[in-house]
Amino acid sequence: MKRILLLVLSCILLTATYALAGQTELTFSSGAGPMAGALNIARIQGYMAENGIDGKIHSYKNGKQSFDKYLAGIDDFGTCSIIPIVLTDFDTTQHRLVGTLSYTDNQTKVLVRKSAGIQTVADLKGKTIATVNATTAHFYISKFLEINGVSCDDVKIVFLTKKAMPEAIATRQVDALCMHGMPIENAKKLLGDDWAIFEDGTILRKYVVMVTSTKMVTETPDTLKGVLRAVLKADDFLKKNIDTSISILAKDKRYPLAVMDETVRHEMDYDLSIRQSLLLMLEDVEKWAIENQLVSRKTPRNYLELIAFEPLEAIAPNKVTLIH
Repeated sequence: MKRILLLVLSCILLTATYALAGQTELTFSSGAGPMAGALNIARIQGYMAENGIDGKIHSYKNGKQSFDKYLAGIDDFGTCSIIPIVLTDFDTTQHRLVGTLSYTDNQTKVLVRKSAGIQTVADLKGKTIATVNATTAHFYISKFLEINGVSCDDVKIVFLTKKAMPEAIATRQVDALCMHGMPIENAKKLLGDDWAIFEDGTILRKYVVMVTSTKMVTETPDTLKGVLRAVLKADDFLKKNIDTSISILAKDKRYPLAVMDETVRHEMDYDLSIRQSLLLMLEDVEKWAIENQLVSRKTPRNYLELIAFEPLEAIAPNKVTLIH
């Protein structure tokens, strides 16, 4: 009996070995949140393996770190919002943006402590607002204040880590936070009823995009197309199996199920694509970065040259609406 069991186990291991043989090993960087979650679904549901890819996802604390790790050569693909791409000085000829993984219009929020005397946006004048430097939230709070007639000079903006934010507002070190996800949820818990949310879905469309090397695009196009096909299939699974997808992502990203449910259902869309609006957003953030001296360059980048639309257009032409 033992010999039979050993024989069966050997066959299983041998089958697995042959299944992996010939597959291309690739690593993907990701932030802590679920906006690159189609990659997790593609890996767990076997869509990467179907396309000849042995994929591994490395999760980092935020999108900037995710992009930095990719640039350092640790990962084959990097995922992040467009903010790190704009604010980081790198050789744009050696890298290509190959698609948007997801977007959201309402994820970023301004949470205020009501006991600080904040009932309206105008009440933010003279207050201290915490955000994370060089992030989507940093861009958002600048635009949010401007649109509502409050100058950045009228407030004090301090840069904290996500982890430090909830305690900072609960202990009255700051009066408001601009962020998304768990820092907002944890701050609510600490504040009890002493909080309010300001948000404006017209300010920012946050994209999480996927970047890879120019070499990947030009020398191994079939491998890249395999990645894109796997993500497209994951997008379809997400749309048709929302409850299962939320459970998978909550477990894989180590998120509370209720928070993941709210985020996936109401705050984002998974849509592997290259839309014209992506280029417009890149150009808008570039203008903001130059005007606020967040980058050393004075001449704006040409982001159309960074985008490689051909691989996605070859397999899903309807997903590319960028004018080129």
